[in-house]
Amino acid sequence: MLLVIALWVLAMVAGLLWPRWVVALLSGVTVVTSLILDPSISRQPTGWFLLGTVGITPSLLAVQRTGYERRLKRLQAGEATRMTRLQERIRTHAALQAENQQCEAEIAQITNLYHVTKDTARALRVEELFISSLEIVPRLLDVQGLRLINLSHEPEPPVVLRAHRVSDGRLVAGNTNHLLPLEHAIVQRATQSRQAATAEAATLASELPQGISRVAWAGLWREQTPIGVLVADELPQDQLDTLSIVANQLSLQLARVHFYQTVETMAITDMLTGLFVRRYFLELAQEELLRATRHQLACTFMMADLDFFKVKNDTYGHLVGDVVLREVAQLMRKNLRGIDLIARYGGEEFIILLVETGPEQALPVAQRLRQAVEVHPIRAYDEQLSQAVSIGIACFPADGQALQELIDRTDQALYAAKRTGRNRVVRWTKTMA
Repeated sequence: MLLVIALWVLAMVAGLLWPRWVVALLSGVTVVTSLILDPSISRQPTGWFLLGTVGITPSLLAVQRTGYERRLKRLQAGEATRMTRLQERIRTHAALQAENQQCEAEIAQITNLYHVTKDTARALRVEELFISSLEIVPRLLDVQGLRLINLSHEPEPPVVLRAHRVSDGRLVAGNTNHLLPLEHAIVQRATQSRQAATAEAATLASELPQGISRVAWAGLWREQTPIGVLVADELPQDQLDTLSIVANQLSLQLARVHFYQTVETMAITDMLTGLFVRRYFLELAQEELLRATRHQLACTFMMADLDFFKVKNDTYGHLVGDVVLREVAQLMRKNLRGIDLIARYGGEEFIILLVETGPEQALPVAQRLRQAVEVHPIRAYDEQLSQAVSIGIACFPADGQALQELIDRTDQALYAAKRTGRNRVVRWTKTMA
């Protein structure tokens, strides 16, 4: 009887694990073994019931197992289909996310281009262009210093404008002079390739500026000609593309500045104010100084600067600022004699030469100019404005002999007028030196 039980248990195990023919074989062996061991079982109704139960239960278990396996395969197939769809959706989502990131990067680049172009478009000098760029770069690049190498002075050596980062994160303009060994090596590399690049500073030059270990640069090009190089100190590698974007926009502005300077050197009249340009004024002033020296005559230089003019530009816009500049220029010219010289010296500064005029006569003239500007209402589009000027004075020959010396001392007197409250006239004294 134990043998029959063992065979039946084996048949049941086969119903759970093995093929159906094995189950049928073991079930048959179990029934036959039961008949052999106990022939009387076939003569009892309960015996046939017992034999049927022994023979059928393993097969029923196998059928049930097969049904479970089919349902499991169907579930697995459905799950595989759902997983395939999910993976497709994941791939689609990843592709959309990548496209979104690319769009955001392009938007960021366009925004950077806009700011670089907008904030530097008004510069008319290389120095002004560099100062304007210092307002933008800290928002775009994590640099410890910035250099703009101007290559437009041929055959003279290139001029370098430098700035360094201060504790509050701003870039502040520093000294300007000719190339250092490191900058000379950068210029040689930058003019050979239009690609932005970066390198360890020690690999470029043996003499390094203090605190610089790594530099990046991008050339500024006009068509196929290098016109400058933008150099960033300690720039992270992942910001090299942004440096290239900034350099591309600055190259457009630098080319425009060079063109403006070229045109300016060919012209004698400032287009905005109608006054002489600085170059032509200096030529005439030098001739007048030579004449005054020969005939032992006096003459007086005056430098006039519009007070708080930048505030008007920032508040009302540059179109209004242009109107103010033009009105003040014309007003001062009307209050001078025909033999006197007046020119736009730069920005909102004007330079004046009073011919054959000593300090005693020059001071009342300067006060008259200051008062005329102060009380004159200026209508600029929809704005009714007033303007004040500060004026510095230096006289020949009492305050100086050479042209540049007199201009420098006139400028010192102007800044003294600024420091002491603006809207006033100050003559140069030795204490200002």
